[in-house]
Amino acid sequence: MNKFGFLLLVVSLLLPISASAQLLDAIRGHAQDLKARFEGNQKVEGEILKRGQIDKNAKGQDLIHNSSGEWTLVKVGNQLFLQSGEDFRSSPGPDYHIYISSKPAIKDNDEFSAQQIEVSRIKKPNGAAFYLLKTQNPEDVNSVLIWCKQFKEYIGSADLTAVR
Repeated sequence: MNKFGFLLLVVSLLLPISASAQLLDAIRGHAQDLKARFEGNQKVEGEILKRGQIDKNAKGQDLIHNSSGEWTLVKVGNQLFLQSGEDFRSSPGPDYHIYISSKPAIKDNDEFSAQQIEVSRIKKPNGAAFYLLKTQNPEDVNSVLIWCKQFKEYIGSADLTAVR
């Protein structure tokens, strides 16, 4: 048994089942996050419709929960994609997901609502990745949110504005 396996065994024996399961999920999520940080950039080529920068001054940003960088809305044929820029960076986390909204970007935890539509688990917490959207209407995508689903924590958001 390696050190990681031993650590997981000790944690599972010391904590109640529910707390142990949540901690194990968090450890697995952090391991996936670290692995994804070293994968290559993924880009989709198409017409850039909107773009925006993560608001680094948002109330929800702190030392542990933060992100930065550019996001774009890209049209390829009849499909829309959300694209993170090569400059995108996020703090380490176990369960980051991408959300879109037709409303302005939220700025803190207490603003999260059903108006945020989940797109996907984050593929790449640092660098470029793209996400196929279910909508084909650019007006449905006016903001993007990075959210830690497991701990219900704001990580970052950006308002997307039309490129002229």
